[in-house]
Amino acid sequence: MSQKVSLLLDSQLEGEDIARVLKDLGTDDVLRDRFTIYGLVGDAMRGVNVPDDGFSKRIFGRLRREGVKMEDAYDPLA
Repeated sequence: MSQKVSLLLDSQLEGEDIARVLKDLGTDDVLRDRFTIYGLVGDAMRGVNVPDDGFSKRIFGRLRREGVKMEDAYDPLA
């Protein structure tokens, strides 16, 4: 199901698959947390400026340590 959450966030799901994931997100706390994390990681990688409680700064730091190249437009670590 995690892969389907990722596909949903990337607009690569259709019809019944979308409905199923949305239904599962309404009842599965772990899946909902994954959805949130995947969304934040995607935002960080695209350089989207979002309100930050420190979580996305940790994500950025981890991505940089792993060698992931990101847009320079938004740098929460600056």
